[in-house]
Amino acid sequence: MTHPKNLFRIAARVALVLGGWTAIMLAMPFVGPARQVAVVGDRARALRAIAAAGGTVVDVRDGATLARSDQPGFAAALYRNGARLVIEGRIGAGCFSSSPPAR
Repeated sequence: MTHPKNLFRIAARVALVLGGWTAIMLAMPFVGPARQVAVVGDRARALRAIAAAGGTVVDVRDGATLARSDQPGFAAALYRNGARLVIEGRIGAGCFSSSPPAR
């Protein structure tokens, strides 16, 4: 039987790794120019925020819209224009399935 202290240590390490990964995903859109981002949430809201922030839509996925811009401060502009959550796009894209084509 596993000792409760060992279970706590394992849980603490898992929480630390997940917390670090989350922090990286949230911070990456603010690092460097011309980074692809994923605007998570409502598609219409994401498209409005991307257009208002001067970005270009790269792909539309279920739950996220991928975008990019060469303008500095693009992630901050997305938040100012109504985006609820902006994460790193290349890694984040793997978390969202492709949307079927519109009919």
